[in-house]
Amino acid sequence: MNKKQKTLTVLMVMGLAVMFGCSAIQDVLTPTFVDENAAEWANTTTRLLMPYTTLFDAKRVGRAIDYKLTIERIKGGYYKGITNIAILAGEEIKATVFSPEGPIGLLLPTLFGGVLGSMLISKPGDKKQIKDLEKISSSITRKEEK
Repeated sequence: MNKKQKTLTVLMVMGLAVMFGCSAIQDVLTPTFVDENAAEWANTTTRLLMPYTTLFDAKRVGRAIDYKLTIERIKGGYYKGITNIAILAGEEIKATVFSPEGPIGLLLPTLFGGVLGSMLISKPGDKKQIKDLEKISSSITRKEEK
């Protein structure tokens, strides 16, 4: 290999190293804007002065926000599942208690009938019996007076 080929090879390798090196650090060198509230909500900090930072830090804040949203979604799903189980259990209890065969369905008509019966609501036949009782009691009182 002659000197010209060696020099060209070295320059090509150096050019590749510069290209890959620049692409590796270009996120660190690129300035960008990150909202302070977003970084605060994600519980992360940026390396430079807020609100201006690098693209690398902005991507890191974005990943932290994604992580927190995923955790919140999992927690929300968990709590929603617990609530749904409680709703289903409550619906079962309601169906059991308030069904016609349940305690409320059997107890209320019985109580209602008992209250009406204890109030001695007269029926058409009761008036005839009352008159008969009055006749009997009046005849008894007449006999006692004689």
